[in-house]
Amino acid sequence: MYIEPTYTTKQYWMTILVSGLVIGFILSIIYFLFYNFLYVTYSHLFSIIYLLPFIGLVTTLVVFKHQYVWSTFSYGAAFVLSLMTGIVAALVFSVSIYLAYSCFGLESRAVLYEYMINTRELPISELGIDMQKQLINMLLSPITTSISIFFINLALSFLYSLIIAIFARQKKLE
Repeated sequence: MYIEPTYTTKQYWMTILVSGLVIGFILSIIYFLFYNFLYVTYSHLFSIIYLLPFIGLVTTLVVFKHQYVWSTFSYGAAFVLSLMTGIVAALVFSVSIYLAYSCFGLESRAVLYEYMINTRELPISELGIDMQKQLINMLLSPITTSISIFFINLALSFLYSLIIAIFARQKKLE
């Protein structure tokens, strides 16, 4: 007698949690490696940080489907799996960014922009140098940086989940 394996709710949510944590930690490690080795004003390699969640979400779905799903897998289940994994990864990544900038002494981009203002590499607006420095410090503080990274990754996770779920759904073979 052939028994079709299928997933349980516990396996589903444990996959989301573990994959989200792993993806978030990998994103953090790669971000900090880029930060240490590519700390320049403009670097297009930092855009890899926005593609890595897509690769992680696809890998999560492929492994989950291979391990636990042998019959039907709906679009909604695939979408929720991808989206929740992306949310967990975004939380881990943004918390690690906040901790690195506020507690562990990583130099924020605000210092780089202040240097560029002082050396006149950035044009000075009508606000004046002091007001411009205050605005940059406020907009590039650790909390605003981590919140913006969270919302960017949240939006990307939503879009990636819509795309991935289309290809991940599986109908029951008759």
